[in-house]
Amino acid sequence: MPLLKLPCTIYQTQHRFNDNSTDDMRYGDLTETQLRGSFDLDDVSDIVNPWTGQEVSIFNTFRKSRPKSKSEIVDLLFNEFLRLSMPAYYLGRHQLFKNIVNHFYRGRGNDYSSPFLDSAYKELIINGQSSAFSSLNIIKSSLDRSIITEQRSFSDIEKNLMTQAIRKSILPKFNRWADCINGLGIYIHDIYATKIQITELKITNNSYITKVKFTAQDHFGLDRIDIMNRKFHYIRAFRIWFILQRWEKFGFQPFFTNMKAEFQINSQRNR
Repeated sequence: MPLLKLPCTIYQTQHRFNDNSTDDMRYGDLTETQLRGSFDLDDVSDIVNPWTGQEVSIFNTFRKSRPKSKSEIVDLLFNEFLRLSMPAYYLGRHQLFKNIVNHFYRGRGNDYSSPFLDSAYKELIINGQSSAFSSLNIIKSSLDRSIITEQRSFSDIEKNLMTQAIRKSILPKFNRWADCINGLGIYIHDIYATKIQITELKITNNSYITKVKFTAQDHFGLDRIDIMNRKFHYIRAFRIWFILQRWEKFGFQPFFTNMKAEFQINSQRNR
């Protein structure tokens, strides 16, 4: 029988869960002067000028329209945000994308989780098994070596060796080329915190069966480095997102996106 006390955490990132101290979790903290000066965000939208409330139109050169109210500007910016992200919407996970944007609009900073997101996360881990350095493959090979090949047990010593091996593995992140198209690379991208646990482990004379749980969290929010990165700075969707989140007159709250996936691993000694 295993000497481990279950559930047992076999890996935890240095980044902690529910970390509100990061810059991408700030909101409503920047003035118009800062946004337009320090971040070069004079030109934000193709539809409405958020600074003046005027519609963006060639006709405004000859006549001024009625300035939009704050609520009208917000609705126009969110609609444009969705429209500019349509390639990801149509090629990606439609419902997940729509739900996350709606949560940004209405969620008031509450955590977000969904079966759609858990499914995407599990699929990411499964697809990562094509690499020998995937964390799931490392876990299985460590268990095989300790239980099947060597001593038919799994103690704290073996757990510590597994943890060291996972530190050198490839953790699941939505940073593949395909994620740039399906939208996951936009609204999840780099997973901030990850925890991996063994929740069950049964060992017999010639086999074992175990359950491994991955828990992850990312931040749906933009920091100063994000918006000044040339890869994002000139994309209107990110400009709109940053203004909606960081301008003191809007201050839509970023939030934590939580995801989880569980796997069953088993192996048997050849007789």
